[in-house]
Amino acid sequence: MQMGHLRAKNVGAKKLLVKSKPAFLVDSMLGSVARKLRFFGFDTLYVVNSPDDEIISFGINHGRFILTCDKEMYRRIVKEGAQGTLLKGSDDLEDISHTFLSYGTLLGQYMDVNSRCSMCNGLLTERSHAEIAEKINVKIKNRQKQFFECERCYKVYWEGSHYIRLMELSKRIDSRIRERLE
Repeated sequence: MQMGHLRAKNVGAKKLLVKSKPAFLVDSMLGSVARKLRFFGFDTLYVVNSPDDEIISFGINHGRFILTCDKEMYRRIVKEGAQGTLLKGSDDLEDISHTFLSYGTLLGQYMDVNSRCSMCNGLLTERSHAEIAEKINVKIKNRQKQFFECERCYKVYWEGSHYIRLMELSKRIDSRIRERLE
């Protein structure tokens, strides 16, 4: 028997998400989802080893949507009036689709790739070949036209095969959302 996702039971979630770009607070069981949301340009904090009370309080105080696989924590999110979604944690396509479907919107509507570091959530800045010359392999430098560097951890990004796979994932996510909205 496959258990379906539970929808967030908070008033105004759809309205708020549709008007502004959402920010997320993701618990420790959803690291892969957090990295992908960052890639797609969402301000996403990934929380490891923090008590549920602190996570819920931070989510409420900072207007973040809390994503969790923990059923008990989700019950507390609803009880406290926070905005959150209970996910399965076993399939990123399904979890991210469900996140945006819960709020009645498409992922693509808010995407801003090359804006967030997938590792630390820092903002990315476009860099010239000269600025990143010492930081990456010469083969990559010669094949790529555009580079981005994290302002916080200095990781360098470019639009390679990983970028292409994640863009394809974003299309599949929106396709799944459209199917379920019909």
